[in-house]
Amino acid sequence: MKKLILLLLCSVMLVTFIAWTILQDQPPLPEDPMAGARLFQEKGCVQCHSIDNDDARIGPNLSRVHLKGSLLDIAGSMWNHAPLMQQYMVELRISPPELTAREMANLTAFLTAYQYYLKQLGRPGDPERGRQVFQSKNCGLCHSLQPEADPREIGPNLHGYSKLSPIQIAQAMWNHEPAMAEEFIRLGLPLPTFEEDEMADLIAYLQRAAVPADAEPVYVEPGSPNQGRVLFEQKGCSTCHAIRGEGGTPGIPDLGQRRTELVRSVTEVAGFMWDHGVAMQDKMQELEVPQVRFEGNEMADIIAYLYFINYFDQPGNIQRGRELFTEKRCTHCHSTTPGKPSIGPDLSQSPVVGSPIEIITAMWNHATLMEPAMAARGIPWPRFEMGEMTHLVEFIRAQRESSKE
Repeated sequence: MKKLILLLLCSVMLVTFIAWTILQDQPPLPEDPMAGARLFQEKGCVQCHSIDNDDARIGPNLSRVHLKGSLLDIAGSMWNHAPLMQQYMVELRISPPELTAREMANLTAFLTAYQYYLKQLGRPGDPERGRQVFQSKNCGLCHSLQPEADPREIGPNLHGYSKLSPIQIAQAMWNHEPAMAEEFIRLGLPLPTFEEDEMADLIAYLQRAAVPADAEPVYVEPGSPNQGRVLFEQKGCSTCHAIRGEGGTPGIPDLGQRRTELVRSVTEVAGFMWDHGVAMQDKMQELEVPQVRFEGNEMADIIAYLYFINYFDQPGNIQRGRELFTEKRCTHCHSTTPGKPSIGPDLSQSPVVGSPIEIITAMWNHATLMEPAMAARGIPWPRFEMGEMTHLVEFIRAQRESSKE
């Protein structure tokens, strides 16, 4: 379990990139990678919740809770439990923590950190299946796995690849794909593509084929979403691909709206990129964009960036949000029409209505006032199912934007 704690703490260094990127004016990203871990302690969360093998706390052991969905689903779960949490905080004489939007971002990143690892690590590759992939994809026609150089080799000897991590192997394959594509054309063979776990299996085979079976495995190198966002611009990716409508070229997929393909393991995403590599290279030549090569940990950074922007911001449905605003009895206290009287703040004018993270922060901070006020009026505490908070926030943001027109 100590390894899990270390994993969580280390992963905070990766996930401080949070839903800030959905703002049009994009305020600064959180700068302190350990902020979420410290907040968990400083805000008193640790008094009720554990992230190790201690199951004696009042609240759930968060290391055993698989938080599904998007960022806003996590916020919805926190909201659902707010009255009970407040009850226990009163009993334990703990002051309900007030959070800024940045603190909410960091804390939520910490609580969801292992989501990234669950997805990134995925199913371990199977070396035996990888051997079959190596053969079926005709890799052996150009590459050898033997330590001795073979004069018949067309491509690099892959023996040394056993010392590389999976993402480093995938990166090397990406960098060599144009040359490999030309060679496959010369041989009259189709360039191989990868389905589901085939890339993971192939990499597992490359790692194990030339080393003892009991050798220490080399793991996925984690990427930095923050650095990945910088690289996405520097490498010219934004010339072709938009991120939620910003940048890009018409007719080319928006990578901020590819949740199905990009919220996956790092090897699956690498396989997805490989499969589209030739088409991407052709398009880059057409647009006179230099060929993209990755060095060091750059591919891991790019993949981490694309993973998080798709994980943390899931588009909502405004009409469904409008229905939920009524169903959850938000209309009993709040208006979304400028000038219409309401008990609580007019959400079309409220300064806290900005990004989703700002909205859920305001909801959390006001929960201590809202719960007794709702109880006094006989209004039950609203609970949100998976996806509902996303729709509600989308509606509130749309109302705010329309009121500015």
